[in-house]
Amino acid sequence: MSAVLLFFLALPGSTLAAAKPWHYWIAPVLALSFVGLALMMVVGYVAKVLMLKYGVRVGRKTT
Repeated sequence: MSAVLLFFLALPGSTLAAAKPWHYWIAPVLALSFVGLALMMVVGYVAKVLMLKYGVRVGRKTT
């Protein structure tokens, strides 16, 4: 059924075929979110693993 739908959407007279594809606007959003997620994972690794390994304490000091 999806092949039939794709066939009719790709017809030359179709207005959907002439429209700009959706991936032009979603690609930067996905790329930036991937970069942000990778950066957050690196920062989280440094904060949770490396800082504990080397004894660096960050945050409130207890009295």
